Amino acid sequence: MKTLNDLILKCCGTLIMIMVPLMTLVVFVQVVMRYVFANPFVWAEEFSRYLLVWISCLGAAYGVRTGMHIAVEFFYGKFNDTGKTIASIFTHLIATVFFTVCVIWGIRIALAQWDQMSPGLQIPMTWAYLSVPVGFAITTLFSFELLVEEIRKRFSRRQMAISSDSA
Repeated sequence: MKTLNDLILKCCGTLIMIMVPLMTLVVFVQVVMRYVFANPFVWAEEFSRYLLVWISCLGAAYGVRTGMHIAVEFFYGKFNDTGKTIASIFTHLIATVFFTVCVIWGIRIALAQWDQMSPGLQIPMTWAYLSVPVGFAITTLFSFELLVEEIRKRFSRRQMAISSDSA
């Protein structure tokens, strides 16, 4: 699972590194076309908006895997090691379940938009809406990996404690 998630993380990072400059370039060109030449592109604002949504969804997944999201340390710091582990396992479990539900509903909503065309790009709105279930699916994989790692860490510490007690 770790190897697969490492590959997915690398793909997310690469896509984000491509999409951010692309979005910046499109917005810059759109501003020049609108204010210098008074002839804006019809599709540019919509394209950059959809890129931003995809960047946000992939970036959220990237943040989960790399531990970059903000955390509430106030209560967590008050627990002992066992309490911290239990809180972490509980948090990862709840997050994984939530992300899974978001994937299911995101797919339903995205597929329901197939007949609706975007006004500027003239593509099915499903392509814009798919960013949510794709981002949440990747986040679910990453969150599940973190959950499994936390459980393994807890039981390996427990086994080490049992081994040292019996020795």
